[in-house]
Amino acid sequence: MALPTEPAYGDFLRVAHMGHVNAHMVLGALATMEAGMTALGIPHGKGAVEAAAAAFVK
Repeated sequence: MALPTEPAYGDFLRVAHMGHVNAHMVLGALATMEAGMTALGIPHGKGAVEAAAAAFVK
């Protein structure tokens, strides 16, 4: 996430990892974050899981 003083603040969330990660892990992380933001009423774009799944298929 960007710092409050940076122009990109509130525009994106960076997901990082240490070690091996596969498509299932990425999709699970995205789905969990989207569900959490929805449950907390945090405004966010929808469709990240579907977009990532489509990218993995290519």
